Amino acid sequence: MVMHPLRYESHTAHLPTGHYYRYVDIRPPQGTKTIATALVLHGFPDSAYTWRHQVKGWSNRGIRLIIPDALGYYGSSQPLDPEEYSFKKQCDNYQALIKHIGLPEDEKVVLISHDWGAVTAMRLSQFKPDLVKGVASLCVPFTLAIPPTEYVSTEQFVKALPSFGYQLFFASPKSGPLIDANIERFMAILYTTAEQRESGERPSLESVGEMEAWLESGSKAPNPGLLNKEAGLLTTPTRLQLAHKAFTGSYDHLSAMLNHYRTRKINYGLDKHLPKEYRPEMPKLLIVPTKDQALPARMSANAETEFKNIEVARLDGLCGHWVQLEMPEKVEQVVGDWVERMAKQRWVM
Repeated sequence: MVMHPLRYESHTAHLPTGHYYRYVDIRPPQGTKTIATALVLHGFPDSAYTWRHQVKGWSNRGIRLIIPDALGYYGSSQPLDPEEYSFKKQCDNYQALIKHIGLPEDEKVVLISHDWGAVTAMRLSQFKPDLVKGVASLCVPFTLAIPPTEYVSTEQFVKALPSFGYQLFFASPKSGPLIDANIERFMAILYTTAEQRESGERPSLESVGEMEAWLESGSKAPNPGLLNKEAGLLTTPTRLQLAHKAFTGSYDHLSAMLNHYRTRKINYGLDKHLPKEYRPEMPKLLIVPTKDQALPARMSANAETEFKNIEVARLDGLCGHWVQLEMPEKVEQVVGDWVERMAKQRWVM
């Protein structure tokens, strides 16, 4: 038996789409009734390991958990062609993965998601509406792509939302080699706490040019508060590598993962095929930390009026983008309570 970093048996699904995914399939304990099956999706530059604090609690509640390592990440296919990372193709992959695990055709899944995984989950609920019965998003405001009439470039997108300025760098060919050459510093500064960002120990990296300039400067990285806290490690280079490996399975390159940022024009073409009806009544849960610098809480200020059947949990205190790591018990509770409540209501709000 091969063990996943989550400490459950690791599986590999070879899909008819041509890709393979590493995943874990965590069933509720013996004697516990299954109330829902959840597909749990992580973001960048994370891995399935990010959910380790929540899996036991969710499983004990009766939630079967299918947790893959996303396309481009260690253990799963790592294609170099950005076309393979379109939302449409990722949705096709996840549909095939759900079929692979043998879920009955009439059973829908709950999506629990963070960061890029959340955006993908929202598109999965649109491209495959008959597959999904509810979506929980950590940090990422709910958005619904409508068949586009005009292409919005990354430059235009960043101009409208300056906190996404780093995406210009991540989408550029320069990002892979520069990040790979500074992998330990990059991981250290990304996995800092909200407290470190509030105090100024971790500089701002969200605006255009800031991340690239910091990597090129050779500046010493701040103490990676979350890596230390999570792995219980000291910040020596070797131990930091081990902590990074626990998150990603590898510490030598992140280039394939960056392709998620290179799909804006690709998605523009494929989003034309989105269904016009997307089941707006689908139950939704949004968890909003108050100190997420990339996704400020104000972006979700009107969520309750903009969307039907949505619950919003706003988490006060020093909690940033890595909410599942900074407030692990709260995330387990909020998501678990929501799934239990929706299951009792047969997913009707």
